[in-house]
Amino acid sequence: MNPPIALNAPMPALLPAPPALDAGAGRPAASGRYRGTIADLSTAAWDGDLGLLSRRRLQRKGWMYFSAVTARYSVGYAIVDAGLVATAFVYVYDREQRRLIEEKATLPLGFAANFAPDWRQPWQLAQRGKRWQITPNADGWQVRFDSPQMSVAMDVARGGEGLSAISSAPGRPFHHTWKLCALPVALRLGIDDKTIDVAASGALDFTLGYPPRSSLWNWASLDGLTADGRKLGVNVVAHFMNGLENALWLGDELIPLAQASFDYDPAQLMAPWRIRTEDGMVDVRFTPDGQRAEHLNALWLRSRFVQPFGRFEGRVGQARVSGYGVVEEHAALW
Repeated sequence: MNPPIALNAPMPALLPAPPALDAGAGRPAASGRYRGTIADLSTAAWDGDLGLLSRRRLQRKGWMYFSAVTARYSVGYAIVDAGLVATAFVYVYDREQRRLIEEKATLPLGFAANFAPDWRQPWQLAQRGKRWQITPNADGWQVRFDSPQMSVAMDVARGGEGLSAISSAPGRPFHHTWKLCALPVALRLGIDDKTIDVAASGALDFTLGYPPRSSLWNWASLDGLTADGRKLGVNVVAHFMNGLENALWLGDELIPLAQASFDYDPAQLMAPWRIRTEDGMVDVRFTPDGQRAEHLNALWLRSRFVQPFGRFEGRVGQARVSGYGVVEEHAALW
């Protein structure tokens, strides 16, 4: 029998004040981590006049990221409103064939000035026959991509309340993220004139805020099982958000985690990584199968982004765990 996972303190309740980013008089809500969602995601109090030199265009960032993993496939998908530039990507990695298929797009002013990022509203981006579309519904999200090369469809079921984190940002109002992990995903892939339907597991990262002009982070999103078959998800970050988004999903439990460390060789990102939390809850070895990398130098934005995807094994609490996921190294001037 696998030993039980030792739980630490329960997550805090919802924000003590009405759950809105605007705490009044243009003040952001208090930094912290909370169970559940922020009801009012309006950023009007900080965005300014919406012109090209407004805070909305020069500072505010928002994105929706979804992942789906199986023993054979790793899928990553994102639509990003980076202010002056919109970007999107999708990739499918086939471990059996050791094959990566990727599509991406970059559009100056790709989202209207009055676009209000929200996980409850549709997102879409299109460029040269490639189309990304996210549609929320009562059960979760329909996530779609189509191009002449491939199609990807993920029906992502919302599971639980998720974790919201709000952090201060030097010289800027705040930064906010909402994470859900270990989500059921019905995955359909259209590749090489073949259609593949498979049950997967995945994660959602919704982010909206004003990150520091110079930002650096390591991030991991892991999805797997304990040795005795319990479902788990892990989301951890280092060098960003003061670790407030670090959490473990174990069945119906949402468990806060301490600060995380990432031990790896920046010159050899395809070598194994070791990921640990200071409370001793997480200690895993991540072995990349491949990676997605993109380096942007567009208008106001510069970004160096590398996201290895692969397998992990190790320990969470006292339990042996294994599964699949992604790690990330991202440096941005935005």
